Amino acid sequence: MKKYLAIMATAALLLGACGDKQENPEQAPVDPDTEQNGGGAGDQTDKGTVTGDAGGGSSEDTIHDGEAQNAEPAKDTSGYEELEYVGDSFNPDDYEIRVASDNPGNRVLLFMEGEKPAYKTVYIKHEDLLKIISTDEGLLEQVNLK
Repeated sequence: MKKYLAIMATAALLLGACGDKQENPEQAPVDPDTEQNGGGAGDQTDKGTVTGDAGGGSSEDTIHDGEAQNAEPAKDTSGYEELEYVGDSFNPDDYEIRVASDNPGNRVLLFMEGEKPAYKTVYIKHEDLLKIISTDEGLLEQVNLK
């Protein structure tokens, strides 16, 4: 009986220690109240686009140096619907596209200028929300794709 209790206590400690740690903030669930309509100081246009600093500058609204190191070159970009919407901000054909992450919740694409990312898009799939981020200027725009 003591052996069983010791095993259960050890399992509870291990599970508890792992439960709240979040390795990649890009894969975090998104709070719809703060993300869906910009939640910030941007101006809403008729296309569902929010421009300006929409949302107060979260960590996904910047391009981190380490993101490019683990990003894989995109082989076939035809399935990336968010590329239709970046043309107002920059020409994606001028850059090498790398996939930083692609999971059921979101997709992060980096647009490389040599070895340095020039732009980044964060597509939040379940909300059909796209953020376009510049290395120099930060968040350029936020687009509702619906």
